[in-house]
Amino acid sequence: MKELLENRCFFKLVCGAGNESVEEVRRLVKLYSDAGCKVFDLSAKPEIIKAAAGAKYKCISVGTKGDPHILKASITPDCIKCGKCARVCFNDAINTNSYTINTERCLGCGKCANICPVSAINLTSKDIDLEQVLPELIELGVDCIELHATTENEQETDEKWETINNLYSGMLSVCIDRLNLGNKQVISRVKRLIKNRKPYTTIIQADGIPMSGSNDDYKTTLQAVSMAEIIQNENLPVYLVLSGGTNTKTLKLAKLCGITYHGIAAGSFARKIVKEFITSPDFWTNKSLYKKALDTAKKYLDETMNNLVI
Repeated sequence: MKELLENRCFFKLVCGAGNESVEEVRRLVKLYSDAGCKVFDLSAKPEIIKAAAGAKYKCISVGTKGDPHILKASITPDCIKCGKCARVCFNDAINTNSYTINTERCLGCGKCANICPVSAINLTSKDIDLEQVLPELIELGVDCIELHATTENEQETDEKWETINNLYSGMLSVCIDRLNLGNKQVISRVKRLIKNRKPYTTIIQADGIPMSGSNDDYKTTLQAVSMAEIIQNENLPVYLVLSGGTNTKTLKLAKLCGITYHGIAAGSFARKIVKEFITSPDFWTNKSLYKKALDTAKKYLDETMNNLVI
């Protein structure tokens, strides 16, 4: 994986830190692996790691409390069953017969809560005990552990980072955005987290707006590029990966802005373009459907890889 970063040809398919659907992950890994993707970002669960057996490199994501990547939605009795939440749920996690949340599919994006006219949807952090969970996952085989650090709580961030460092000696990643932090806080946190790590053993995933890349335009990806610029300006001994609103325009805009990146993480957009195939009941048996899915994934991946070369 380090070689991909060094050669600036790092492309990571984000299955979703909150995506606990074993079958969906298995399909995404199969499809994007066949398209040429080597790195996959996965939920920190043993069954998900096993479902991604075909991935060459596996990165698992954990988060601080309140980080959107580890949030799960729930619907309260105040629900008026208007259906607005289900219409904006990209991952089909809302059952409109019972108005309940399929937590395996919920990614914590918060779109349902934001659109609910009666505030009947709560978002709760699904926190895990890293010391209890990580050893088993590491034994199963992971190539990178990523900490999503959106919280304003510096103590929690430092404690979780220290735990990860104590348990794992490989490549680590920090996914950070400006949802709750100003530019100075972002840089201060990053410098503190990498202080005791060897140069170029840490990825900084500059997250523009988490889980926002559904649309394929420059405005959607603007904050991903802006966030990357903030990290780049500090000349830190880290690998810089763009994320959070990435699409086909991301690297084009990054080049125009003079961003020297090592790679890109693609989530919402990469999953959206293959959703109709991934959710098909005959995904595994319909050769014609799979070819269309593969052509779609490969076209996006090839275009992105061509733009990765600076």
